[in-house]
Amino acid sequence: MPWPGEFALRTYKGFYVTALDGGGRTVEPVLLTTATTAGPWEKFTFAVTYPDTPHDKSIQTSRGYYLTALNGGGLTGGAFHTDATQALDWERFRLLDLSVGNFAPSFYAIYTINGFYVTAVGAGGKSADAFHTDATQIQDWEKFQIVKCGDVGSGFEYGILTADGTFLSAVLPGGQSSQGDITIVGRAEPESRFKLIRQNDGSHALQTSNGVTFVTALGGGGLVEKFIGCDPGFPGACISTTSTIFHTDATQVLAWEKFRIIDQGNCTYALQTSSGFNVGIYRDSAGHTLLTTRRDGVSTSNELFQLIVYGLASPEVLQ
Repeated sequence: MPWPGEFALRTYKGFYVTALDGGGRTVEPVLLTTATTAGPWEKFTFAVTYPDTPHDKSIQTSRGYYLTALNGGGLTGGAFHTDATQALDWERFRLLDLSVGNFAPSFYAIYTINGFYVTAVGAGGKSADAFHTDATQIQDWEKFQIVKCGDVGSGFEYGILTADGTFLSAVLPGGQSSQGDITIVGRAEPESRFKLIRQNDGSHALQTSNGVTFVTALGGGGLVEKFIGCDPGFPGACISTTSTIFHTDATQVLAWEKFRIIDQGNCTYALQTSSGFNVGIYRDSAGHTLLTTRRDGVSTSNELFQLIVYGLASPEVLQ
């Protein structure tokens, strides 16, 4: 199933990759890593130009040019051009999913045709000498997140990244939480993956990582999560918790399982419940970051999310 829309590439430090002029360049600077928001020059498409091969992907700029790793990689200066109009060997890349084995969840590495990793020098923040293609191992500078822009499609998996860089994660039903919950975690985990399934009315359901249950906004929204501190004087283990405003045990999609995903045009999205309330984060008076579905109207910055793409990895190399 082809992925719809466009994508942004973000370095380990959170900078976006920019194809200067939207592509068409052979003279440095060609690619930059100074952008902190995504505009037209930060948007790319991924084309599967060589299906069923390890280096199956080509990357196109917003003006339709292909990204070229000169010499197929192995360079420390002048590593890229963006003027190619067809995908040949130097325009072929392999995407490695670094969440495998929990190595670097939510990140990818980009591998050139001649067996080198793409490096964002300094992990981003560079307006010159921004990229090398001579790395032979993956460290932080070789890690990239792929951020969705535009149409999110249906049936694709995403991590939902909050405004403060944390992830939404599903507490699956069972164990101590029979009806499940949604929590905030600092690092992506397997339960941070959600499949967005478009409904007939244009809304989406958020299927959890178990492939069976869906996220429910209790009451259709209008609730605020509260921190519940433990009482150290109470017998037994002292475990703090939060009130519940989501469940994750629904096996069919009804009204409360529907969310509107509203594209903001800059690779961020608002999530609205079926009753028109915005999903967001807030900080309580004690400094705890919590979830809310209480506010309606125009989304604020704390009610905007980014969708981190899963499922773009290239085919495995069979030994």
